[in-house]
Amino acid sequence: MKQEILTLGEQINAKELKFAKFKLLADQEKNEVTIIKGSKFLRIRYNKNTDLYDLQKGRIKKFDIIQQDFEKGFYSDMLQKQIEEYFNFEYVMESIKIVGVNC
Repeated sequence: MKQEILTLGEQINAKELKFAKFKLLADQEKNEVTIIKGSKFLRIRYNKNTDLYDLQKGRIKKFDIIQQDFEKGFYSDMLQKQIEEYFNFEYVMESIKIVGVNC
C-alpha cells in the first residue's frame, strides 16, 4: 500500500473508525480514503501539490451519490475534528471508552 494512504490512515485513526463499524475504502491511485457510515460518506483526498487534504461530503441515496459539500485545504491535524463533526462521532468514541476499550 502507498505510504500516503498509510499515513492518512494513521491521521484519521482508522483503527478506531473500524472498531466503531465505519466502512473505509482506500483508492491508492487517487490518494484518497472514503469513510462511510449509514448513508453518509466523507471522502478525504491528499493533494500532493499543496500538501493539504480536500474533503468531499455527501450521501448515498439508493444508487446515486449526492454531493453535499466540497472543501479544500485542510491540514492533517484538522481531519479528526471534521470526521467527528460530520458523523457526530464523539458520542461513539465516548461509549467505547465507557465500555473500557482503549483506542
